[in-house]
Amino acid sequence: MSTEDIAALEARVYAYKGRECGCSTAADAVNKPMIRQWCEVMGNTNPDHLDEDRAASGNRGELVAPATMLFVWNQAGYSVASKGRPKDPQVELIDLFNAHGYLGVVATDTTQEYYRELRLGDTITARTVIDNISPRKSTGLGEGYFYETITDFSDQDGNLVGRQTFKVLKFKPKAGAGEGTQ
Repeated sequence: MSTEDIAALEARVYAYKGRECGCSTAADAVNKPMIRQWCEVMGNTNPDHLDEDRAASGNRGELVAPATMLFVWNQAGYSVASKGRPKDPQVELIDLFNAHGYLGVVATDTTQEYYRELRLGDTITARTVIDNISPRKSTGLGEGYFYETITDFSDQDGNLVGRQTFKVLKFKPKAGAGEGTQ
């Protein structure tokens, strides 16, 4: 790509910074069956998450969801695999990168902040924004761009309960790179 081509691509790419790429309210309120299943899979035996009577007599006074379930409540189901993800600015950004040969993708970093524990009956809304897009970088995987999303999670009253950042590298795989980079 020429310097002008790169500048034109970057102007289009950087226009996605600050754009909302999804807002959804969970189909189900925070509930015991999902908490139980999560705890079982993760090996979490904390009674504050599993036993309402013990949780009620503990320091929390009620059963709460594990903090690490924050992102679970708003996850799309299996229909995404068959129907595909609806178009939103993040999908458009990925498509733009792909169209210019940045076919590789790797998640590089995620963080979560928890502002309060989720209780049974809470209904969570997640709002995701493309927060940052790096300048073009040369990495061990190939030339590419890091982009970061921030998802704010709110309860049914609009109170912020947590935040997640998620950073991805979209890159042009180096010549001779192995399979599985897309």
